[in-house]
Parts: sequence; structure tokens; C-alpha cells
Amino acid sequence: EGRSITVARASKILSSALYEYRGLQLSVGTMIMGYDDIGGASIYYVDSSGTRIGGDMFSVGSGSTFALAILDTERRYEMTEEEAIALGIKAIRHATFRDAYSGGYIGVYLITKEGWKKVFSEDLALSADNLLKKEDAASIQ
Repeated sequence: EGRSITVARASKILSSALYEYRGLQLSVGTMIMGYDDIGGASIYYVDSSGTRIGGDMFSVGSGSTFALAILDTERRYEMTEEEAIALGIKAIRHATFRDAYSGGYIGVYLITKEGWKKVFSEDLALSADNLLKKEDAASIQ
């Protein structure tokens, strides 16, 4: 028909596939998100058991409770794009610094009806190395 798949349908396909393999000890927890003409902006949580939940905000992974602490207390429904991006970065940084098993890379994407784009990336290991080098240089002087 020339139309793209909806976000809801994409999440349902993944959910169904994971449900079929639910006894194989897979470990999946992911978010499917996007924008389509039928559902508008949508986000779904999908996990290893095939569970599929639609919502307006999710955090996934071992540091997710730390990220949710920031999101739950600071999110407002009428945020600018810049405010939302800054909040996402803050929540992910918070999770990464509080959870030893969280990754050290932040990638933030903005999804609108025009499409998606990467708006921020940071390798926290490199950031920490640069900070330590600056501190070492300052202590030498």
C-alpha cells in the first residue's frame, strides 16, 4: 500500500516473536518508539516474555529505576524539545553513575512526525578520562 508500518504493529511483531521463544532464556527489555499517521507519537515496552505495554514514558535496563527517579520528579507534559532532551540526558547520566551495570554511552534521539535524529551522544568513559586529565594538570600547577 506504500505506507510504513505503524509503531504499534512493529511492537506487536517483536512481542509475538519473543513470545514464541519465551522458554529459551532470552533476556530482552526494549522500547519501540516512533511516529506514524495512525497513532501519532507512540512508545511501547517489550520484553523477553512477549509482554507489550503502551505508555507515555518508560525506562529499561538495570539502571532504569534511577532514571525513573529523575523522570518521575522532573517531567512535565508541556516541555520544549530542548527541555525534554536535557531531561533525558540527565536521567541517563544519573542511571549510569548510580548503576555499575549500566553502559557508559549516552545516545539521545528526537522523534517527531518529520522523522528521527540523533541530538546528543557522549561516551562517559572518555568524559571521565578528560576530567581526570584536567584535574591532574591543575594539581601539577
